[in-house]
Amino acid sequence: MENTPDRGARFDEYSLREELERAEYRRKLVEELHRRGVGEKMQFPTLMGMLGLDKKYHTYKSNTSSVFDQLAMDIPTVSSVVAVGGCRGRRAEFLEKRYIEGLKRVLDMLSKSPPHGLPQAHSKNLYMYTDCQNEPLEPTKVMPDLVFSPRPKFASDMYDVHIILEGKQAMARASAYNNHLGQLADYALELKKLQPMRKFVPILFLFGRQLDLVTFVHDRYYRTEIGTILYVNEDDRDGFEDIVSNSLRDLWFILTLPVHEFGHFVDNLVMPKYAQLDVAARPALLVPMDVKRRSNFEVHRRIDRKVYITGRRTYLFHASYEGNNAIFKMTWLPKSRLPEGAVHRVLGDASVPNTPTVYASGVLVDDFCGYRLEYLVMEHCGTPIVDYLQAIRSDWDSAADVADAVTMCVQSVAQALVAAFRSNVLHRDISAGNIAVKGGRVYVIDWGCAKLTEKPSDEQAADMVSRWGFDSSNVVQKESEKDPFTGTPLYMSIQMLFNVRRRGVVNDIESLFYVVMDSLSEHARGKDSKGALGFVLHSEPSLAMMRIGILGDDQRYLENFGVKSIGSAALRDIVDSMRKFLFFEGEAYIGGQLQNIYDRKMDLGVAKRFMNSETLSLLDAFQQTTHSSSSTPIEAAAPNLRTMVARSQRSPPAWQLPLPAVTASFEGDFEQVNLSDSSGKSAKPSRKRRKGPLANGGDDNDRPAVLPANPPKLVARIAGKLNRSTSAGRAGASKPSAASGSTGKENTKKPKGKKLRK
Repeated sequence: MENTPDRGARFDEYSLREELERAEYRRKLVEELHRRGVGEKMQFPTLMGMLGLDKKYHTYKSNTSSVFDQLAMDIPTVSSVVAVGGCRGRRAEFLEKRYIEGLKRVLDMLSKSPPHGLPQAHSKNLYMYTDCQNEPLEPTKVMPDLVFSPRPKFASDMYDVHIILEGKQAMARASAYNNHLGQLADYALELKKLQPMRKFVPILFLFGRQLDLVTFVHDRYYRTEIGTILYVNEDDRDGFEDIVSNSLRDLWFILTLPVHEFGHFVDNLVMPKYAQLDVAARPALLVPMDVKRRSNFEVHRRIDRKVYITGRRTYLFHASYEGNNAIFKMTWLPKSRLPEGAVHRVLGDASVPNTPTVYASGVLVDDFCGYRLEYLVMEHCGTPIVDYLQAIRSDWDSAADVADAVTMCVQSVAQALVAAFRSNVLHRDISAGNIAVKGGRVYVIDWGCAKLTEKPSDEQAADMVSRWGFDSSNVVQKESEKDPFTGTPLYMSIQMLFNVRRRGVVNDIESLFYVVMDSLSEHARGKDSKGALGFVLHSEPSLAMMRIGILGDDQRYLENFGVKSIGSAALRDIVDSMRKFLFFEGEAYIGGQLQNIYDRKMDLGVAKRFMNSETLSLLDAFQQTTHSSSSTPIEAAAPNLRTMVARSQRSPPAWQLPLPAVTASFEGDFEQVNLSDSSGKSAKPSRKRRKGPLANGGDDNDRPAVLPANPPKLVARIAGKLNRSTSAGRAGASKPSAASGSTGKENTKKPKGKKLRK
């Protein structure tokens, strides 16, 4: 039953640096779990009821009331077990191995000579265990103590793992979780990444002679005490036989449950190659098939997408569905959130252009711990916009081709966004990965973070209930609450980075502007475009204020977004028009007021330079409706705008002051930004850990609620510091060195009080 690879000790697999990085990574996983709430304690029968196994467990328990009594008396003590090598002289690791060896003997006794009276079906379904203490499971670097896989084979990699067991030395339960929860969460996340068919991840946690079952679901984890499973010495046998017997009974029940009843929603650990997708069933059925001719659904390969320990999880696959080249998408999301399939239904009813065709949609799991599993089979939409524009780079001599390609993309995306908004749909997650090009046509994809701005029609609401089980009566309010937290921070509008609570189509168009900047920056800087100052994300408010400063500079804003050469006057006119449309009211720059302004009057004369006639007519109709219903001027939304404009006419605002030249260098996970002027003098560099975009739109991730009270003042403070460092360099001023012993400040005041004697 055992397969024990022996390829060196654990210390040989990991360097000290890798271990430290892994420890930091696990600490962050624990922080994320605790941000959702502390793990809940749940009794074993209650957990079985939550999994829908209460009747099966009750029957099993009544049939095996005294079956494990004799086995509980025969199992060896831990003190009689001799641990194998590979402990590096550490007493704690030596004790851990003794407990693991003791449990392995118990598992061998259960499998080789099952207790008399146990149902035969259970003994046949017992999972095989593999000892992984000395070798990481590919393609990961984790090394759990034991892993369980379905018969008839042992686990050769992480794809074969069904249940994980981790053992530690004896300690109190609270200390065990405080010290090792990050390690358990690390294992759970690896299984969530590699096995899309999972509903939850069960991990057996052995600390000393106590055994717990830790169940990681979507946004929390449950701690279930199985009980004492081992004897430390012979004296422990007296009074513990009944407890050990009950623990063995519950452990046996777990290890003999079919895959589709304990952990997965189908009887498969990984995504099947061939399957029959029954879309008529409610919920839909995905039945794995061995033969292609019996299936209507074929999976080709998976598309990489980041998976997080909590919140929304999305899996993407290249697939074929009924002869169509398609994308298969599965998403776990809270039941209260709007289904993406329902959004596509609204878009289809309104004939919104430049959106993908949906072949099938529905749910695979109705409700599990407050989440549902939605599926979507849709048209394959080609390559991302950045890759598309990179392909044109081979013909860079023809700058007109690049300008035409950017114009086509901008016009098509803007038309889709405005038409969707006129149909009461707001995308909210425009990014470089959510715009694709195929056969000369541009698509806006990934509407999973979209919201409805008005209640759906009665027919649409009925369809949402019947197909997705979704109650749309309060959908507008619930989705609007997520406005400030939804999107990819690197492409979010300045208002969303400032946590403004209202959102409109202009915010999505601003995100499109940053996508264009990123795409052009890819041409000029290769893959290093994120090193441009406009794409350096230390925190969301700081990125917003940096962009306010950058966009106020007519001459250098492109350079600070990483665009070294624009290529043609036509392309420059497009990006300048987008900038003026988004960040100017007439001739006044309003970047510093974007924390307060929401209903900005859109200049259609500027918009026509990068939008087509259909989009302009939709915007015109929308603007007339909006301003006819409310005569409140923009100054009412931002009382200090008139004053700020008047000041800007007298002298340049602080955010329009020239910024020093910027260079960026990277070291591992850290990013160092050097602010230097033309004379070579450098301001003090900032060194912070770089943060990435939120997962799947980041709609379930909180953002800082404390905002700067007056962004223009803070922007002025930042720009003032930058210009002081520049002017200091030009004037030849320098800070006193540490060797001189001077602090740079002369204290002319006499010290108060008497002098101290030596």
